[in-house]
Amino acid sequence: MKDYGYTDKLKGPYLNMAKFKIDNPILKAYYKFGPVIARNMPARKNTTKETIILPGENNNPINCIVFSADNLDENAPTIVYFHGGGFYIGTNPVCMMVAGYLAENLRCKVFMPEYRTSFKHKFPTPVEDCYSVTKELALNPDKYGVKADKLGVYGDSAGGCLAAAVCLMARDRGEFKLAFQMLIYPVTDYLMQGESFKLFPDCTWSTNNNIQMWDTYFGGKVPQKIDYASPLHAASHENLPEAYIEPQGIDCLRDDGILYHEKLVKAGVKSELNIIEGSYHGFELEFKNPFTQSILKYRVNKIRDLTRTAK
Repeated sequence: MKDYGYTDKLKGPYLNMAKFKIDNPILKAYYKFGPVIARNMPARKNTTKETIILPGENNNPINCIVFSADNLDENAPTIVYFHGGGFYIGTNPVCMMVAGYLAENLRCKVFMPEYRTSFKHKFPTPVEDCYSVTKELALNPDKYGVKADKLGVYGDSAGGCLAAAVCLMARDRGEFKLAFQMLIYPVTDYLMQGESFKLFPDCTWSTNNNIQMWDTYFGGKVPQKIDYASPLHAASHENLPEAYIEPQGIDCLRDDGILYHEKLVKAGVKSELNIIEGSYHGFELEFKNPFTQSILKYRVNKIRDLTRTAK
């Protein structure tokens, strides 16, 4: 793997995925057992973890992992967390650690739906699952212990794409409102126009991975209505929830986040762009690193800011 000048505060990426095909049998075995490992991880200190069933697309039952602080703050936000994994991988241990961290430090509930993934279920099923779960929570806050006026979405990588898309869907369908969107190194552009795909092709998440990801998600054919598949290309970005967008400085997806931030600002949506220089895609794997902890703490404080004025 190339040394792109990663910050010395991190150990740096440990895996080169650039030449892998995503349907490699060894990788597919990992995709199968990785979520099993994640689901069986113990709850973080001062939190509990349980799994409930919520309705996905066409009322298909979707497992949703719920992280709850032991000492819930009645004024805390509620987060719907869409995990990353290129649309084709299920839950993973790193996302579990981050979700537990958010629940503990915000003293809140974090809901992580195990949406159906793209090896078997092409667009729009994954994003429709995410929308349906979020809708169920938004419309039945008392049932699930949700703070409806402080309900926001959080997503990393492909999960960032899903989070942005759910905001677009909620605006267009008018069934509920969201308080914020937090997009961590998000996927947004199926055309892959950013210069970062050329500058950083060989990272933990590579340009080659990204090409295969879109092809798998779309089933080899670009959807006629692209808005909810590739949020950068939505017809309008007006009237969306306030955003925090965090690209990593050394990541082929860096410019996806930057371009989406620019779209939001141009449309009059308040958005903070926070590029983490010297960092890489999935750096939260170094979870206990002080640098990582400082970024996670910043995200927690930002979520507080995004929901401070909600009643």
